[in-house]
Amino acid sequence: MLIQNAVKIVQSVPDSWARVVQVRRMPGSLEICFSVHKGKRGKRVDQWNITCRGVHEAMITDWDLGGLSLYPSTHPAARQYVARWAEMRWPRPCDEAQAFLALRRAHTKAADDWIPFDRYLRIETPWTATSFQPFFAPISGSDFVCRGPDFLIRAYAKALEAIGERVKITSRRAPKSEPKRPKVLHFGESYVVANTFAAERAAITAG
Repeated sequence: MLIQNAVKIVQSVPDSWARVVQVRRMPGSLEICFSVHKGKRGKRVDQWNITCRGVHEAMITDWDLGGLSLYPSTHPAARQYVARWAEMRWPRPCDEAQAFLALRRAHTKAADDWIPFDRYLRIETPWTATSFQPFFAPISGSDFVCRGPDFLIRAYAKALEAIGERVKITSRRAPKSEPKRPKVLHFGESYVVANTFAAERAAITAG
């Protein structure tokens, strides 16, 4: 069954509450078994096996979930895996504290917490009781360097330019020839980014 239809069925259960029953990692794929309840402490009324293929990222930390949602390939968690890459350089020295705050705001606006702030922009931030001194890396010659998906890099560049920094952007890599449209399956505080999802209704297990 299409994952979109399965999610709609789960969401149609009055006061639906989903829980992860089991996670199985297999070569090239991930299978997650969900139980569906009427309310957080209600009766189990349904159960689904969802197979995720072409997994880019799996962050499964929450098993007592609540809702179940599916987001398209335009979602930042998925978009980062198909976007053209770019490189951004800005000069040293700079006001690193001001740059850090500008980049952090830009990241939150572009990706919220779906992409870790230090995934593409490597930052070490030693804090003291009164101040912090961010340190950007890597460094190439007299420039700081950041490489990542272009939508994020361009958001960073715009933020730095707004505080007066000189920024240079270079395209690094074209998208792969094989078309991919990854989606994001979101459940509780957990999510999986994968190229395809397949859903199968399962017999309700005891418990």
